[in-house]
Amino acid sequence: MLALHSLSFCVSLSACLPPPEGAELQSSAGRGLWTEEVKQAETELRIAQSEFDRQAEITRLLLEGISSTHAHHLRCLNDFVDAQAAYYAQCYQYTVNLQKQLGSFPSTFSNNNQPSGSSSASVCVPTAPPAASLPAPPPSQASPALNELRSSSGTRKARVLYDYDAASSTELSLLADEVITVSSVPGMDSDWLMGQRGNQKGKVPITYLELLN
Repeated sequence: MLALHSLSFCVSLSACLPPPEGAELQSSAGRGLWTEEVKQAETELRIAQSEFDRQAEITRLLLEGISSTHAHHLRCLNDFVDAQAAYYAQCYQYTVNLQKQLGSFPSTFSNNNQPSGSSSASVCVPTAPPAASLPAPPPSQASPALNELRSSSGTRKARVLYDYDAASSTELSLLADEVITVSSVPGMDSDWLMGQRGNQKGKVPITYLELLN
């Protein structure tokens, strides 16, 4: 019984005594270490947040650059299409002008029923002198063929001896060495025959022709 009372007294006494000095030092050191870790974590968090903000700003600038580059690319494509359209329009205009120039060549190349005086082209085609200045074929050679042609209503082939430019719309322009079809028309001047080349038809001077058999 005495032993139990002694043990109770010792427990009560130990509960009333202050903790040892080593335990307090350990608790204080733990709190200091925790504070340092918290501070370090906060510092690392601020650094990470700063880096994130920097990367976000870089990404924003890159996206803005992509948008600006895309808009510039679209403008360049639009300018290219406009330039191509202008180029082809200019080519078309040049083609039209060239066609007009080709259509305005002398009648010996374009329209043999139109006088060459109306042509504005600068191409000069040598022509023979007027019929009056050319020697007429000898009657012994020309008369039989011409008489035969005039006496019949048929046609004959004739070779052109010289170039001839029509002086009016009723005449047919001629090129040397070409072969045309000629016929005699009643009431026509004896120095002329009616010539035909395809769908083109008009008067031609006899002195420019050699009738073929």
